[in-house]
Amino acid sequence: MEVVASVVGRMRLPVAFLNITQLSEYRKDGHALVYCKSQEREHSAEQEEVPRRHADCIHWCLPGVPDTWNKILFSYL
Repeated sequence: MEVVASVVGRMRLPVAFLNITQLSEYRKDGHALVYCKSQEREHSAEQEEVPRRHADCIHWCLPGVPDTWNKILFSYL
């Protein structure tokens, strides 16, 4: 995000961006389970084979983390 911030800061037209990644990581319910992979979160074979069963729709459907993004975007507008 530091690279993005430095590029945006040098643009001729003023541009604002929301760091929703960092915001989502602060929330306890802001995990995506099968939608993302990282070294900290390894998926089991069952999670890979049947992602629907392990998909974290409760947190990535409204209301939830995306709803928070929308509220912040609305306040910017």
